[in-house]
Amino acid sequence: MGSWVQMDWIDEQLDKIKNRMKIGSLKRVLCIYIVITIFTVFAMYILTFLYCESWKLVVYEKYIADTKEADALVDIERLELKNSREMEIINGIQNYSIIIYSIIGIIAASNLFYKNTMKDPIRILKEEAAYISRNDLSVSCKYESGDEFGEVCQAFESMRLHLLRNNENMWSLMEGQRLLNAAFAHDIRTPLTVLQGYTDMIMKYYPKGKIDEEKLLNTIGLMQEEITRLREFTDTMKGLQDMEALQIKPSEKSFTHLVEKLDKTIEGVMKDHPIKFFIHSNIDSLREEDKKGYYDEAAILEVVSNLISNGCSYAKDMVEVYIEIEKTYLYVYVCDDGKGFSKKELYSALNPYYSSRDDGTGHFGIGLTICKILCEKHGGKITLSNSINQGAIVCASFRII
Repeated sequence: MGSWVQMDWIDEQLDKIKNRMKIGSLKRVLCIYIVITIFTVFAMYILTFLYCESWKLVVYEKYIADTKEADALVDIERLELKNSREMEIINGIQNYSIIIYSIIGIIAASNLFYKNTMKDPIRILKEEAAYISRNDLSVSCKYESGDEFGEVCQAFESMRLHLLRNNENMWSLMEGQRLLNAAFAHDIRTPLTVLQGYTDMIMKYYPKGKIDEEKLLNTIGLMQEEITRLREFTDTMKGLQDMEALQIKPSEKSFTHLVEKLDKTIEGVMKDHPIKFFIHSNIDSLREEDKKGYYDEAAILEVVSNLISNGCSYAKDMVEVYIEIEKTYLYVYVCDDGKGFSKKELYSALNPYYSSRDDGTGHFGIGLTICKILCEKHGGKITLSNSINQGAIVCASFRII
């Protein structure tokens, strides 16, 4: 029972030493292996040297006893030859044991160093590289160690997560592009169908003289309107794609300057809308060091002008804008006293080419989509909600640090 307890204690101590060696760098661990090997080789050599010395004493004593017992009849030359050969063997073991032990120690230390510090991380890295080469980013690269291999595995894991985020962004962009193309194809079908109908009518009835000149000119005028609508629609599509490639370039400016710019922008938008307008901000209550931030003025003005224009289109009597600075974000709330968003609008209004208007104004429903793109590129987002009293609330946020 005592021997088993002793073996368990030895195994426990070896595990502790192994875990401590995993914490250090490879250079430190290699030095430890070398030092242990040197002490082991030296100890083995000392033991071998002492054993050979005791062996020599045994040989000498045997030689002396043989010569005494044999008297003159003993072949002294044979005994001396035998003694000489044994002594050569003993001396050879003494002289060359240090070399043999050194070779064995180097081989053993190399194998142990590779097995305990390099084998597992190399296997993990090879497997991770194989997964990444197959574009499989679901397997994590984890190796719990404080040495250089642990750092390399952590770098592989960071690369895997970065590639995974890039793939997710790419898939999101591809899905967004697919939805955009589907919306474009769906909305362009109507004017194409109208043009096809007018063309078929002209081709069928004009050769037979069943369409007079006035009717023909009127039909051509309608066709021209549909062609103009198509041209505007494709220009809008191109503008939306250009917006996706837009780069936000923030620079440090005061928020007071931004509010002044917003006042001028709002004044221009409100000229065509005879409704009341109010703007509120918490900038005056901020500390001086918080009254500046990094933002793209053009992007924010574009978003706010779009939101105010939409608000004015649906408001009954009043539109209010609230500008708030909270930590690292700028929030702009645009509120109107209109009917608010329907359930479908809350879900779909940010999608491209969605519009609840049917007023023949040529509105293609991309205003909120453009605002969404600009907010996201500025590190924020846009949210839609309804007031508890009446009207719609649109909140646009922008990262300012």
